[in-house]
Amino acid sequence: MKSRFVPVGLVSIALFFSLTASVCSGADYAIDKGSDMFTLTAGFVSAAGDLYEDSEGNSYTTLLIMPGWARFAVSNIAFGGDFLLLNSKQGDTGISTLGLGPKIVCFFGGQDRKSYPFATAGLYYLRNTTDYGDRDYTVSGTRVKFGGGASIMVADHLGLLMEASYNLDNLKAEGARKSQSGNMLIVSVGLAGFTF
Repeated sequence: MKSRFVPVGLVSIALFFSLTASVCSGADYAIDKGSDMFTLTAGFVSAAGDLYEDSEGNSYTTLLIMPGWARFAVSNIAFGGDFLLLNSKQGDTGISTLGLGPKIVCFFGGQDRKSYPFATAGLYYLRNTTDYGDRDYTVSGTRVKFGGGASIMVADHLGLLMEASYNLDNLKAEGARKSQSGNMLIVSVGLAGFTF
């Protein structure tokens, strides 16, 4: 599988800005104005049996990793972005999906909560490459995400993050006139670190 889009510079700039800005934030708790949130969520699927194996008996596996960052512009509402990496493999065929885009997260609750429910929305640019071994097939386009979940605080600055999202994709092959749309339900777990 080949990756053709790695926004390392953008991620580095965002991390530098948020780390230096948080020193002067004045935030008093995790979701207070001026706090920064760093997230890392992941999901894994391994499917086998007659339904999911190809003609050669190869099972289907998928790994999703999504790091993100957001800054609380006001208490309970944060703006930021996500980077999406989704790798799937079945025999000699591999699918690599990369995405990047802005998001808004709205948390519910106040300073003394042990759990913060949230709703989120995002808009991402996606690039999906299927590697058949002897040739590649690439589609690109947009994803609109609507989701929700909770951050369960295991320490003052660390939360266990659980999220479910409904994603609407609109992708078009290189050189094609018409795009195709689809949807995806994603359930993920991870960690959220808060600087305040």
